[in-house]
Amino acid sequence: MNFKPDFSGVKQPEFDTMTARHTAAAEQLANLSSSLQAELSKAGLDTATASRIRDLATRADRRAADLRRRQGLARELERQKVVFGTRTTAGTFLVLPDKLADVQHMLDGTLAADAALAASRGGTDEKSMRARLEQLRKHARDADDPEFALAFLRRLGPKGLTTFPNTLRRALEHASPEQRERLKELGEQALRMMSTALAVGTNPKSPGYVGDDYLEKLKAAGRDEPESGGKASGMPTGYHALSAILAQHPGKPRYSAKFMEIVGRDMINLDRDIWAKGKNTVVRSMPSFLPGLLHAAASSRTAAQTLLYHMPAGATNTNLNYLLHDRRELWSSAPNGINVPYHAGAKSFGETLKAAMSGNDTVSKRLLAETIKIFGKDMPTFFKRNDQERLELTDKQALDALAGLRRPLGDVFSAHIDQLGKVYDAQVALRTNVGADPRDKTVNSGDLDWAMLFVAGDDTAFRKVIRTQAEHMRVEIDSIFPLKKHGQRMLDPISRESNTFGHLIGAREEALYSAGRGAEAAAKELQEMVKSAIGMIPVPGQAVVGQLAANAFKGMRLEEFAKTLLDKTGDHSTEYIFDKAGDWVTDEFSGRSVDEAYQAAKDSQDLGAQLVNQMIASAVIAHGLHDRSSLQNRSFVENGRIKPLLEMTPKEYQSFVNWAAEHSGLSGDTFSARGVMNDGAEAARDTYGLANSERGQ
Repeated sequence: MNFKPDFSGVKQPEFDTMTARHTAAAEQLANLSSSLQAELSKAGLDTATASRIRDLATRADRRAADLRRRQGLARELERQKVVFGTRTTAGTFLVLPDKLADVQHMLDGTLAADAALAASRGGTDEKSMRARLEQLRKHARDADDPEFALAFLRRLGPKGLTTFPNTLRRALEHASPEQRERLKELGEQALRMMSTALAVGTNPKSPGYVGDDYLEKLKAAGRDEPESGGKASGMPTGYHALSAILAQHPGKPRYSAKFMEIVGRDMINLDRDIWAKGKNTVVRSMPSFLPGLLHAAASSRTAAQTLLYHMPAGATNTNLNYLLHDRRELWSSAPNGINVPYHAGAKSFGETLKAAMSGNDTVSKRLLAETIKIFGKDMPTFFKRNDQERLELTDKQALDALAGLRRPLGDVFSAHIDQLGKVYDAQVALRTNVGADPRDKTVNSGDLDWAMLFVAGDDTAFRKVIRTQAEHMRVEIDSIFPLKKHGQRMLDPISRESNTFGHLIGAREEALYSAGRGAEAAAKELQEMVKSAIGMIPVPGQAVVGQLAANAFKGMRLEEFAKTLLDKTGDHSTEYIFDKAGDWVTDEFSGRSVDEAYQAAKDSQDLGAQLVNQMIASAVIAHGLHDRSSLQNRSFVENGRIKPLLEMTPKEYQSFVNWAAEHSGLSGDTFSARGVMNDGAEAARDTYGLANSERGQ
């Protein structure tokens, strides 16, 4: 007879006989050891033999205790109908895990499922529900064990999963005010435990996988309508109840692509049916089950991608397009009646977008491309050009519905800043698999300008993107050293990076103007960047030339900076992680006041050019590209060395920057940077259908 790995067959009553004999043998050995010890001691002989027998008795007793525990668990599992006898030519066997802990987890999973089933049968009775929830709470720590999850899900069944949340919701509605909070807390713990077990048990890579058939049955249960009380409690379908479980997922263990393929995609299909056909107005008036699903999908990249990177049979758009365009109102932060506890709106969708698109893999980039193309098509319909050649918001409701997605998309854009720069450089860098021809599939700078206009409307999102772009520029400028001739190869990277900067500036200015905020607000983030001199930080991990440079960068914690950036565990391998770099610099240098040049800047382009000035000066010192003899009698020099930049006064610092520009032969490049930034900003304005700033004034 063959059993699964790590499982064995237990044959009764032979197992009971073996257990009894082991127990008796252990007792007999203990008695023998005791008697022999006494006789040998009385005779004055060596008692070592008695000690050896006592050791044997101890080991036999431990084994007998283990067998008795297994015997008790086997009987309980059989009584609870968790395991059944398997008939063979050699007799009838109970199939049990080899590890005692796994046997216990099987039993615990069964008892937890029985408590959940009893809670569902108990209806709205507060006392009964609380007692069952207390039982479930005791098993919460075991929910991620494969044997627990398998036993729990099998016993509870798909129908039991979709029944429990509905009963819990109705019990909460009927609970007394003084008991409702405790009942709610216990209920959320129970749903969290269920979600953990569901994630483990529906992962094909888990030893506790329940199988595809279980998922198919769960899909069928999800489309069922509760026999009673479902509509009244806001859960008109099984998927609404399942969403309550998914919404409480703690993040780990992660949901699998298989779960999203079978159940998750069907949940979106049902939502499509409800909204496209206009059927079942009662269901349409209830809060959606999509946010709970999306929260669970965000637990892993593959789960999120499986959900979004899919076009159902017969559909004309992908799930991403459906959620981002057709169901845009769902992500509004405006109050929506009975949205709690499982309607999380933009937060859950934003988590999923971020999980699906932040990687360096092909699917991440294709989803990013499709997202940008969607915004490139939708955003122009929210605005019009006014008489002052500025964007005027005409569909505030539509834009506000999506506003909660700005920050997660800002994180996504930052993670792909290199690709975005290539798009602004008119390269084929991002392409979706949706579209009639290659032009439809390829992201162009116009698409990106509109998408960036959306993201730039949020201060935090824009800060993330612009600071990540600053890191990208820093690395690009540093990469061209050493120069064969001063300036010979510097212009190209400065031009490319400045063009991207300009597009970002143009998007930020128009986003804020359309929201009633002016140029001063648009330039604020760049002012802070220049003021704290973030451009002066050298690229970490590069060896600086000489003690002169080492002293100048003293106190910048560059080793810690380097350790933060090199991700050797994920898709990035050993690539420079620009968004991480921007975060580190923000945390380390925000609030410093080093460079006062921001006070003389007339606009964002001037501020951007000053950042370039800082980066060139930093690279010049780091690579030893300067005239050392010119350091004499400089205010920023002490004992023949450049003072640490972080210890300079603003006056000393400005003198240093001027010296670096004059004696490196690169001062003309900052002037070029300002012009290219202005061109980039004007290109963005052209995308928005606005006359350039000179014509528009």
